[in-house]
Amino acid sequence: MKTNKLFIAAAFALAALSGCSQKLPYDLENTTHSVVINIRKLVGSSTTLSTDMNDGDYKIVLSIPEQQGDYSMLEEAQVMAVYTYGKTKVKQYAKVVTGIKSFPYTATIDIKDVCKKLNVGKIVIGDRIEFTPCVKLKSGEQIDGWSPLTGFNNTVFTGWQQPDGPYAYRVAYTAFAPFHKEKFQGNAVPFEDDNGASGTCKVTQLDMTKEENLPPAEYIPNGVTANDLVGLLVESYGALWWEEDDESLKMWINTQDFTVILPDQVMSAKFSMPGYGDVGYAKDGEGEVDTLNNTLTFYYYPTFGDGWSWGVGFTVTLFFGD
Repeated sequence: MKTNKLFIAAAFALAALSGCSQKLPYDLENTTHSVVINIRKLVGSSTTLSTDMNDGDYKIVLSIPEQQGDYSMLEEAQVMAVYTYGKTKVKQYAKVVTGIKSFPYTATIDIKDVCKKLNVGKIVIGDRIEFTPCVKLKSGEQIDGWSPLTGFNNTVFTGWQQPDGPYAYRVAYTAFAPFHKEKFQGNAVPFEDDNGASGTCKVTQLDMTKEENLPPAEYIPNGVTANDLVGLLVESYGALWWEEDDESLKMWINTQDFTVILPDQVMSAKFSMPGYGDVGYAKDGEGEVDTLNNTLTFYYYPTFGDGWSWGVGFTVTLFFGD
């Protein structure tokens, strides 16, 4: 893992020193200009997936982020549903809403109709349906929010702050197993990240009656209260990214929909790279809980010093056992 980091750091430094005259590996002028669309669950509507397809009030809101600027190239937006069943990674997908031309737009989702379009006969515990925006440009080009080849689109915009919370490229509804708060603490083993590192993390639950243990207000979704949150302090002892013994993260499980709130924060105060700074940060984080398998998965961008980053995000899964 350390070898990989040194290689990435060297490559990043070389790119930085090469100057602005560096020739890009693609035609910038002829790159497609598209539209970023934010999606969220309407406050007060259902947040999880019911195994009864006749139950639930599912409403999602599509909006244009303030940072978008001109989006006159947009012909229409659509909503795609992506279905994942059980523990497999096989996905089924279909467009379930089309013809969206004004924003913000609230779509009422008929789960029974969605399942019909997905060719899903019934919903069972562990199943998930995710909804993501798609765009059709006036040029006729179609850009989907998810594809079998590349997965979800627009993930790099995670963290854009909006009036109603951070930007989201998809919303997920999962048929959750019962949530046992007491399981998500102690030692999380094995600990793995997508660099192949492994180790043990100590996870301590925060006392949510204390104001200092709440996440910053701008990271709390509308309609969520302190009673909905389970705060966690994850101490990795060098097993995460910076490989320092002070490495830690604070995160919160939102029990309304079992997403993870992971604010921007210092991850290690002892990290040092000459010319880049002495502090390691975690930026633009998000995550979710799998109550069926008692796992917590989170994603973040490691940055350091005065904001430099390798532009690579990391996905980490904590396994809490049975």
